[in-house]
Amino acid sequence: MADMYKSCSSIGSLAISHTSFTGGKEAGVCQTSMVSDKGRKIQLLKMLCLTLVPTLGLWVFCAFQLTTEVNIRRNYEKSIESLTFSINVGKLIHHLQNERDLSILYLSAIGPETKSFLLQEYTITDEFIESLQMWPGNLDRYNRPAFRSKNKLIAHLGRHRQNLDGSTIDQEHVFYSSIIDIIVHWGYETISESKFAVIWKSFVAFQKITVAKENLGVERAFGTMFFASGGFENHKQYETYNINSFGFQENYVSARMYSPHVGHLDLHGIESFGINVSVTIRNFRKYVKEFGEEEQDPAKADIQKARWHYDNVTKYLDTLLSLQTTLGYICMSKLSTLAERAKTGVFINIFLLVFVLLSCSFLIFCVENQTSNIQKFAGILVDRTKELNVEKKKTDSLLYQMIPKSVAKKLKRNDDINAEYFKSVTVFFSDIEGFSYITRSLSPLRLVELLNVLYGAIDNLVDQKNLYKVETINDSYMIVSGLPKRNKDHHASEIADFAIALQKMMMMKTFYEFGRRHIQLKIGINSGSCMAGIVGSKLPRYCLFGDTINVASRMKSTGLRNQIHISHSTYTLLAKTGKYTILKRGIVNIKGKGEMPTYWLTDIVRSNSGSIDVDPNGSPVSNASFELICEMLQNRCALSRALGMNPVLPCKTMSLTDIGKYVNTENTNMASVSTSRSDETSPFNAFQTVMGRKKTEICIDEFEPEKDSTDTRSSVP
Repeated sequence: MADMYKSCSSIGSLAISHTSFTGGKEAGVCQTSMVSDKGRKIQLLKMLCLTLVPTLGLWVFCAFQLTTEVNIRRNYEKSIESLTFSINVGKLIHHLQNERDLSILYLSAIGPETKSFLLQEYTITDEFIESLQMWPGNLDRYNRPAFRSKNKLIAHLGRHRQNLDGSTIDQEHVFYSSIIDIIVHWGYETISESKFAVIWKSFVAFQKITVAKENLGVERAFGTMFFASGGFENHKQYETYNINSFGFQENYVSARMYSPHVGHLDLHGIESFGINVSVTIRNFRKYVKEFGEEEQDPAKADIQKARWHYDNVTKYLDTLLSLQTTLGYICMSKLSTLAERAKTGVFINIFLLVFVLLSCSFLIFCVENQTSNIQKFAGILVDRTKELNVEKKKTDSLLYQMIPKSVAKKLKRNDDINAEYFKSVTVFFSDIEGFSYITRSLSPLRLVELLNVLYGAIDNLVDQKNLYKVETINDSYMIVSGLPKRNKDHHASEIADFAIALQKMMMMKTFYEFGRRHIQLKIGINSGSCMAGIVGSKLPRYCLFGDTINVASRMKSTGLRNQIHISHSTYTLLAKTGKYTILKRGIVNIKGKGEMPTYWLTDIVRSNSGSIDVDPNGSPVSNASFELICEMLQNRCALSRALGMNPVLPCKTMSLTDIGKYVNTENTNMASVSTSRSDETSPFNAFQTVMGRKKTEICIDEFEPEKDSTDTRSSVP
């Protein structure tokens, strides 16, 4: 605690914690005083709740995990049952393929010779369907009656078998293939279920082999028919053969990608009469591809070749069936292992559940003891932390007024702050016209009050813009845009908008400390590059260095009151925006820089062409000056009316040239009167008197020593 009160000159020490305590009457339900008896009881209750809630949460989590493990184990058991049925379904598809292919052979040129084999296959298929221990209710996605149970499927097959002699090859293919497609689709649907998520790759390989077997079975049927009949009956049968031939190869390659247990069929060593079956089948495919599009010619029929094709492809199918069954048992082995792990997880979660319940009472005792000790120190920390946070806010507020907030944060972190180069910024300088006379006229206290009110008004205007106030020295006010946060080329526009807004504010605002009179400013603006960095450690300041700042100061010192004096670099940036009225001042001799072209920034006025209006001939007439001109011409107008003339005062929208023409016309009209009175003084030419002076010299509220206490207007020099 003693270290907390030690003073430190390092700004990094200001980065203290924001920890705070609330007590007394300000405390809410969740924040109470820890020094009163009631507060201690509430804090103890809260600490116990903080202990019990996680403990109960852990207990609920263990119960949830236990339930999850039990459900996972049940799902694995159901998955094993479903996978067992999938293996049997693969065998069922194999029998249906044999039945379909024998039916197609029976209807081909081979004819009745295959009838006995076909009847035998009927019996094998029916017996296998009867041996299935389960039948999925969602086998058919359309829920057709023929697939709702085993008996209905057997009856459906029996009705079709009775009409075999009146059927065609295409009808047999469509009938059996539709049944096989339903079973294959059911297999794909089971993959999307979560119960196969762990073994989905192996199960996908299992299904791919099932589809590959179906493709190879169709290829066997139509290929055998091709050789037995001397060609295909139509082009559609040829397309069906090719689609299934390529489909078999594609699905088998996919199965090899999903499971490493699926290898090349060439490596299985399948031979027939000493010849590799794969080579024989490739030769058959090549022959069918070469002559398959020719018309059917019974003379080309070759029963021996048809039987040879059938036997070789059948060996392929038997190998695929064996591979499919092996994959199924591999998946089943993985599921059995996972089911055993789930069983172990059930016992572990039961143990954790009991452990959490027993440890709950011990935790309550420990928490109650530690809470009592903590409450002894809580009262002291409450007040000290409050005071510390209040002082920290004050320190931060003061620091952010001295240097930019981003730089201050780095200093508080004790980071190194190196000088930074800014390629393009805009610097603004202003000072008070006649400040030396004001200092002599006002008392020191009144002078400080005046500057405080003035700079306070300017500071409020700065806060409304994206600007950074650098410093104020006596009557000089310096701001910059484009640093420490870069804003591309927008800095010139932001300074220009600020300067115009400041100029308008000074024309409208009077100061009580200055006898309710206006204060006139000289403003200078320059754009360019500069360096910026922190200077000093005891009283650090964010200072700017470079020729850009010097030129901006010269723009101010060589400017005129109530005028915004800008350099050529600033003019170039403002010209890109096309929204400012700028007057060309001409060549000005700048100390230390020589002759430089400078300009007057007057207002934010967008011309019809959208470009900046630059008048090279001189300054425009301000509102105050124009009113002064009109007032000076009032006597001449009265004289004109006495001579029978109808004079019209000039309009504010008239340009300087038009106003001059107007005055010349009035002078001509008055010539006859002035010649008759040549011995008298010529009439007062208000336009020449006013327009011979600069715009900034014509100001009703300009500050000069009062000559007559009864005159409410300052004199016009």
